Amino acid sequence: MATIQTPTATPAERFAADFHQGYEELPASRRFTAEQLEVIYALGYSHAQQQQWPQALPIFAFLSQYGPTRRHYLAGLALCLHMVDRHEEAINIYTLMLVLFPDNLQPSLHIAECQLAQGDKAGAADTLRELDAALAPDHALKGRTQALLERLQEPAPA
Repeated sequence: MATIQTPTATPAERFAADFHQGYEELPASRRFTAEQLEVIYALGYSHAQQQQWPQALPIFAFLSQYGPTRRHYLAGLALCLHMVDRHEEAINIYTLMLVLFPDNLQPSLHIAECQLAQGDKAGAADTLRELDAALAPDHALKGRTQALLERLQEPAPA
């Protein structure tokens, strides 16, 4: 993959392209074939489908080391971290996903969920407001984002 050299490429897009290219050139990225990694992914996915988060976590951590630019590996790792209450680490992986894949804003919603799980209601509201502002009016995440924001703004029950 070549670095984006167009004058319209943002610094974030150039960084993401350089990151992809750099990781694809590392020797570890050629240690396993894509097919071998996908077989391992199927095992991790199976554990995740059965909500066996502690078993799925090391598999997705492994996959993220050998395929660090594959979105579904990172998503699996972040989800497992979230589900085993390692929210700060999950936020870091979701943030990485936003940097590497700026066209997909779904991780922002998961970041807000992790912030809520940590008890950071204000941080979650800020994240959701930023996400809401970034989404087009007809985006699939818009309704869910606005609904969560409304719930956060409701007064706490007495």
